[in-house]
Amino acid sequence: MLGSPALQLVLNSSWDMLLRNVATPLGGLLAFYPSSSFAQNTPCQTTTVQASTPSDTNVALRSYSYCGGNLDVSVYIANVNYNKVVTLYYTDSQGVSTPLTSVALGYNSSIPNTNYEFWSANTPVYLDGITQLLNLTYQAKDIGQTYVQQLQLSVKASGNAPPAPAAIPAPYANPSGFSDDITAWLAPKSGSQADFSKTRMFLNINPDIDGAAKGTVVAARSGPSYEQQLPDYEYDWVRDSSLTMDVVRALYSASTVDSFTRKYKDAMFHYAEGRAVEQNDPSLTFAGLGEPKFYLNNTAFTGPWGRPQNDGPATAAITLIEFAYDYMKRGGSLSSVRQRIWDSNANPKVAPVLKDLLFVASNWSSPSFDLWEEEESAHFYTRLVQRRALVMGAKFATLLGDAATSSKLSSAATQLTATLDQFWSPNRKLILYEYGPVLAGKNSFIDIAVILGVIHGYAGDGVYSYTNDRVLASALKISTSFLDVYGIAKTTKDSKGLPIGIPIGRYPEDVYNGVGTSPNGGNPWYLTTAIMAQYLYSAASEYQAAGTLTVNNVTASFFAYYAPKSGLKIGKAYSSNTKEFASVIASLKGWGDAYIRRIKYHTPAGGNLAEEFNRNDGHAQGAADLTWSYASLLTAAFARAALSGDASYTQKIAALAYE
Repeated sequence: MLGSPALQLVLNSSWDMLLRNVATPLGGLLAFYPSSSFAQNTPCQTTTVQASTPSDTNVALRSYSYCGGNLDVSVYIANVNYNKVVTLYYTDSQGVSTPLTSVALGYNSSIPNTNYEFWSANTPVYLDGITQLLNLTYQAKDIGQTYVQQLQLSVKASGNAPPAPAAIPAPYANPSGFSDDITAWLAPKSGSQADFSKTRMFLNINPDIDGAAKGTVVAARSGPSYEQQLPDYEYDWVRDSSLTMDVVRALYSASTVDSFTRKYKDAMFHYAEGRAVEQNDPSLTFAGLGEPKFYLNNTAFTGPWGRPQNDGPATAAITLIEFAYDYMKRGGSLSSVRQRIWDSNANPKVAPVLKDLLFVASNWSSPSFDLWEEEESAHFYTRLVQRRALVMGAKFATLLGDAATSSKLSSAATQLTATLDQFWSPNRKLILYEYGPVLAGKNSFIDIAVILGVIHGYAGDGVYSYTNDRVLASALKISTSFLDVYGIAKTTKDSKGLPIGIPIGRYPEDVYNGVGTSPNGGNPWYLTTAIMAQYLYSAASEYQAAGTLTVNNVTASFFAYYAPKSGLKIGKAYSSNTKEFASVIASLKGWGDAYIRRIKYHTPAGGNLAEEFNRNDGHAQGAADLTWSYASLLTAAFARAALSGDASYTQKIAALAYE
């Protein structure tokens, strides 16, 4: 994604810098811990392993302690190259080692008169516990060397017991049903916010910039060609473009006005061709099709950046496969789809989908940077959109009579699906946003990327659906985590006394402020707040389609917060003809509208949606006219209309003039 380009420019030019200020797993917010393993009210005990700077090894543990639930380690690292990754591996309270039971250390300081540096980490690990330090691994990235110190050191707890887990907050509102003010704000008519959002979104598709190629989408009206110069988002991001063009696809699918239908169709084919041009750019870096962003002339940006980002090929394929189905429903031929969308082998200059899908099938298990472009690991968002692309691709290949490709994609999807349970933390009742050491101090393991993954990556087959127990529990943890982070969260009503939803950011520890980084600099984003509304609308629709809902120990907290007056009981199922079921649906509608109202509350009078709104005063900041902000508000509006049963809503939006 765009996310934090200023931060990413620094982070990815040097792994040293990437790992500064690092604190990692496993720190949870809401779960149990084995209190018997901690000493009570005793001093912290630090074990010194090596007191003096070594001279004959490249990595050596200096000291460690496990006090009050925090693991504190200090390490000597030989400065043999610039880009370094230093990781401490350990076993949890059950004596098990996984990618999560590791700590990514950060640079602390150089050691005078030596060629060594101090690296360290201090991170909560009490939730899953720690029994033994296994080894230290130092990867010298520039010279391709890895150095390991075997440890096998037992760890004993000292100090006070860790802080008690935080309780789920009580809901500050109990909204119910759709609200007239939101219906009016999103109305499918000229002058509404939905109309304005569509117009501004289309201004960024095939932008009027010298040299911009057809099929490109500029991420925001912020950069050298615009009045607002910073941050520089004057690029075509693969992810952002695909998600934006999926809105165009939805408009094409719904359109009842021939002139608009043709425009939407042409835009989609231009997008497909533009993606194919990107795929064949000779300046692609080692990331290959995982290259995250391109200049508007469709040549790859090759400067320092977080690459690869392997979700992009997946979301691009999803959008174009969906378009292919819509195109054929409108009378388009299968042969045209094969030539202009699917078959990258026979038509490499115009048809990108097969090439993207084969890349996903071959690379889904490889580490990738996240959608915020900050961390390289195994990410839930990336895995889920990759899975959807593979599932859809296998089905479409069968339609085209390509059994070999279908089998390959289906096999990859099966293997990928088997990894998804790794992301679930039963102790936290949370889907972890990534499976591995956490960088950038994200100890909470909380990230709205999980919900974005469900919205963009659910394949409609029951695997991590909107009403999946784990997804519901995670949606609660993620959304309420911002209550104590942003000052504006204390404002819970608008000027008319109507409830406004929680301001949703990317993750609680975020430091990106829209142009750079600063302590406590992260803000709520329009798109992430919209995605919570869309999620609640979608969950309600899925419950309505199923005609039943069940409450269990995993989901009880979600319903206690988002449907507190429904009178639900753990272990009981409620059919659609019960008052409890009706109350839940009404509550989800009400909270969905409350999240849209939060966006409305912080939208400037002109209707322009930036990337972020300030955590303290609520004013818009960051990139101007962020394309994804407009696209996300529209997809939330589509989900709201679907829940209300308004089949004509998207048709009417599609019929609104935008030029």
